[in-house]
Amino acid sequence: MEKIRIKGRAEYGGVVEAEALVSPIPLEGFANVDSAHGWVTERNHPLFKVCYTGKVLVYPYPRGSGGFMAFGVGAVPAAFVHTRGNALSVSCALCAHIPSMTDFEIDPLSVIETGDMVLVNADEGYIEVTKKKSKET
Repeated sequence: MEKIRIKGRAEYGGVVEAEALVSPIPLEGFANVDSAHGWVTERNHPLFKVCYTGKVLVYPYPRGSGGFMAFGVGAVPAAFVHTRGNALSVSCALCAHIPSMTDFEIDPLSVIETGDMVLVNADEGYIEVTKKKSKET
C-alpha cells in the first residue's frame, strides 16, 4: 500500500491513527455543529450530517468565532489536520486534548481523501497517509 509522509507543525501533541474525513471548505462551529452526534449541521456544507467522531478531520482552516470549540465537546474527532491554524483551532485542540497539526510542507488536502488512513504523530511533527484501496481489482 502506498504511504505518504508529510512533515508539519504540531498545535497540540499526541499520536493517533484513524480514517480521514476531508472537508474541502473551512469549518465553523457554534450553531453549525451537533456535538452530541458529532456532525456538521450547516446545510450547504459538504459534511452536512456526516459523522466526524473518531475520524481525522482534514480541512483548510476554522472560520467564525470561538464557536469552533463545539468540535471539542461531546462526540469529537480523533485529530485535526488543517492547512492554516489559528487561535480557534489551537484552543479547541488544547481544551479537548485532540492531536492537531498545521503548517505542512505540502497541502494535506492535495493528498488526503476521505477514507484514507492517517497516522497523526504530532509529537514528532508528521502525518503518514495510507491511501485507501482502489475499487479496481
